[in-house]
Amino acid sequence: MTAAATDLLSLLRRGAERRGASTFMAVGAESVAGDTFAVRVVSAAAGLRGLGLGPGDRVAILLTRSVDEAVWLLAVAIAGGIAVPIHGKLKDLQVAHILRDCAPFAVVASANRLIALADPQAVLQGPRVLAVGERELPVAAAPAPTGDDAPTAPVPDAPAVLLYTSGSTGLAKGILQSHRNLALGAALVADYLSLGPTDHVLALLPLSFDYGLNQLLGALHAGCAITAADHLGIGEMAHLLRAHRPTGLAGVPALWHEVAAGLASGALTAADGASLRYMTNSGGALRPADGAAVRAAWPHVRVFAMYGLTEAFRSAYLPPDEYDAHPTSFGRALPGVELLLVDPATGVVVEGAGTGELVHVGALVALGYWRRPEDDAARFRRDPRGGTRCAVWSGDLVRRDEAGRLFFVARGDRLLKVAGHRVSPDEVAAAVAGTDGVGEVAVFGVDGGSDGHAIVLCVQGEASDRDLGERVSRRCRARLPSYMQPAVVHVLPALPHNPNGKVDEAALRRMLPPWTGNR
Repeated sequence: MTAAATDLLSLLRRGAERRGASTFMAVGAESVAGDTFAVRVVSAAAGLRGLGLGPGDRVAILLTRSVDEAVWLLAVAIAGGIAVPIHGKLKDLQVAHILRDCAPFAVVASANRLIALADPQAVLQGPRVLAVGERELPVAAAPAPTGDDAPTAPVPDAPAVLLYTSGSTGLAKGILQSHRNLALGAALVADYLSLGPTDHVLALLPLSFDYGLNQLLGALHAGCAITAADHLGIGEMAHLLRAHRPTGLAGVPALWHEVAAGLASGALTAADGASLRYMTNSGGALRPADGAAVRAAWPHVRVFAMYGLTEAFRSAYLPPDEYDAHPTSFGRALPGVELLLVDPATGVVVEGAGTGELVHVGALVALGYWRRPEDDAARFRRDPRGGTRCAVWSGDLVRRDEAGRLFFVARGDRLLKVAGHRVSPDEVAAAVAGTDGVGEVAVFGVDGGSDGHAIVLCVQGEASDRDLGERVSRRCRARLPSYMQPAVVHVLPALPHNPNGKVDEAALRRMLPPWTGNR
């Protein structure tokens, strides 16, 4: 592996040196060379220090997808502060919660981002606002860049970024990532993807998502080009693929389902993927049918199935040569990482093939939750084998086969109890995936009285397909035991997603009629 930087300033300098006057980042009609990008970051960092930013001060980044968004995120961390990127699609309540929780020194905002808020004055009351972009806000002016005082290298283990989890089942929680973790994560992923200066990454994931942020940092490590865009649909993706001819594309399962559907409909073609060298998936299991559709249309594209969690960024990946034979596996541990399986009932570490809670030990463990000691105590615990090393207890039940490959089984905190049986929602969902007319699938439990949970099954399908719900029920009866049968099946035109592309269970529950106990 190419030696990793230990802080984001060193990583920025590496990218500037390798990219030079060649275009490093493009967003829409704007593009910036590698050396110019670095100058803008260092200049903005100097401006922040001139305003009095101190070590560990938080600065929230409330910008639309733009070069500025990347510049200010890195500038805050390089200036010694903690950057708090906020997803561009979040609304007033979510943004206000994050600002209350992180108590920022300042908010870097733009007028075109604030248009998306119903009441920006109420959301932004309290912290100072630094305006960037063509339309200056009346509340403040952006600090004048000086670029003269060269920044000193940050302490590698100092916090650099505060990333808020999606909060699909509750209020979002902040997780602190250090300079060292972010830089090492960039090097590890860039290494197994074989990223080099001739690569061109198409980045559709938000910088507020660790998987999205890694696209930017990995491009700096490799000295390659990156085009960032908001994912607005399959038509926009087709345009981006045709216009920019990227070599790499990262996504979550919902995005790859769109790609598979686009290939089936003709909205995407074999030619659209001709430039791609690799694709990656994380944030959930890539459905085998979607993976097969992409492989059939774009057989030259190497598929990297990956696993990570914000508390430890990246844990494992499956080498592409093994994907076709094991499409539901997410592989083995990264270099420097140990992945243990712990029996949830006994706390004993499982050796060899078996199933248990995945525990991440070694490199890339985050610094912890932002001011949530109870959550820290539950998730960041000691190595179960003894010693003082901190481990991340994922809450995910995972199976390991004889060859050491890992397979996701279920979220431990989502397991349902039905008539005395433990039921994985993901197992129920897998039983109906691939049914004719079924798109995305989501399963959760509601209070079923003395029997424990009642299983609610939601599928995406066409409203005109009046028999779809009954076909899904028949498939469940044919494939699942009685205690795993859904109590109700809902067919919806679309399932809601959180900003990171995962099904938003809390929003889904709100969409549905109250459970009455009737099938």
